Amino acid sequence: MTTSRGESGRSRGEAGQGPWTVGADDLADRDWSGETVQMPSGRLHAVVGEGLIVGRAVCTAPVVLLDPRDWRWPDDGAEEWPLCWICLTLTR
Repeated sequence: MTTSRGESGRSRGEAGQGPWTVGADDLADRDWSGETVQMPSGRLHAVVGEGLIVGRAVCTAPVVLLDPRDWRWPDDGAEEWPLCWICLTLTR
C-alpha cells in the first residue's frame, strides 16, 4: 500500500520533503553566447505544493518559477545565484 505521507508523517511536498521546483526572486535579460535570454536574478528558492500555484517559495517569498528541466534545488546554487538560506534550512 502506498500513501502520500512520508515516515515523518508530513505530506510529500511540504517543507522538509522533496523534490522541489526552483524559483527565483526575479528574471533579468542577460547575454548568453551572444544571445539575450532571461535568466534568474537574485536568490534561488525551493518551491513545492501550493507554492507552485501561488508563486511562493517554502520561505513564503514571492518567486518566478524556473524550468525544472534546467534548474534543480539545491544543486544549481552558485555565487551568481545564491540559495535562499531559509529555503535551504526548511528543505534539509
